[in-house]
Formats: sequence, C-alpha cells, structure tokens
Amino acid sequence: MKPIQNFILLLFPVFSFCQLSTPELYGEYNLFLDEELNSSVYHKISFGSQLTSFKYIAPEIDVSYYFGANTLNRFDAEQTGPATYWASLHHFFEGFMWGLSPKLFYEEQGTKIVLIPKYHFGKVRAEGNFLDSEGVALEKKTKSKLHYWSFALGIEESKWSKNETYGFYLYCSGFNAGNALNSLNFSEQQLSKNNYNTRTFGIGFRVSHNFKKSK
Repeated sequence: MKPIQNFILLLFPVFSFCQLSTPELYGEYNLFLDEELNSSVYHKISFGSQLTSFKYIAPEIDVSYYFGANTLNRFDAEQTGPATYWASLHHFFEGFMWGLSPKLFYEEQGTKIVLIPKYHFGKVRAEGNFLDSEGVALEKKTKSKLHYWSFALGIEESKWSKNETYGFYLYCSGFNAGNALNSLNFSEQQLSKNNYNTRTFGIGFRVSHNFKKSK
C-alpha cells in the first residue's frame, strides 16, 4: 500500500485549498500488439476513478486485468508420410495490477488532449500445459511481482453527453509477462520458449461517468 500512500501525500498539498470537481468512474479496454503471440495481441480491462480535476491535472487510480495466450507446436515425421510424433505447449498469462497517475490535460470546448503517465504494480501469473502423442501431459505454474510505467496520449470528448466522457488513446506499456513466462521450463520436452517480452504499444478506449448532476 506504500505507493498509494505516497500518491495521496503528493497530491494533498496541491488540492487542499482548491475547488475540486466531482469524481468520475471509468471502464477501459486496451489491445496491445505482440507478434510473439499466435493472435499477435493481448488484452487489458481496467476499472478506476478519476478522483478529481483542477486546472491541468486530474489524478486517477485503477485496477487492471491483463491476459493473453500462445501455443507452440512440434511435429516429427519421416521424409514422406504422416507425423510420427507431435507435441503442443500452451502458454497462458494474466496479471492483476494497480495503477496510479496524475493525468495531465489541456481542455477546450469539451475536448481534452491528455497525457497519462501511470505507475503500475501487482502480480503476473503464467501457466504452461504440455501434451504429446505419447500421452505425456505436464502442467507448470509460476507467479512474480511486477512494477512498471505506461504512457498514454489521447483525446477525451465530453460534448456528446452531459455525464459521459469518451476517451481514445495510444499506449506505450512496460507490462512484461515474460518475467513469469520465461521461468516455465519445458526444455526436456524439446519444446520451449524463454525470450518472451510483452512490452509493447497498444490502443485504448474508455467510457467515464461523472456524478455531477446534468443540467
């Protein structure tokens, strides 16, 4: 909880004597590009709150769930004819992360240009499932702690609704599930991958609800 406490202490002097806006709740979906995965993408779902806003700063806190998967296959065969041996290794990862950000913005006539530097911390879990044609089935799991930064640049529009704001963002994320995935060792089965790195770019869409009464 120390990062959250430090975040609150940092903001307290700034907002203590200011007239602040009401909080907003938001839900966000992100899609991140990763060519190492079969689908070339992994996903993030977030729920959080913009605590308030004043002038050009709007601090926010959220919790996020990341998930993605990848499958490796091996086939052995003679020069002609069907495969004499096959094996499959399925990798899955998920992460539960807290996020803290000051969120900076410039607003004009209901349109905001926003920059969101965000500090994340939490845990990532990875799982590997191996199966081959000889009936060998293995499962391995691992967990690791993770902390990193992400940066988002985007536009938020509130002109379309009195209580909702819609956001569209480009992301650069330091989330790396490789910390856990690369510790799953299936080298004895001659089917393994130990160079996962999921730091990448992505896009995001957010819907926020403001509890201020509509006029």
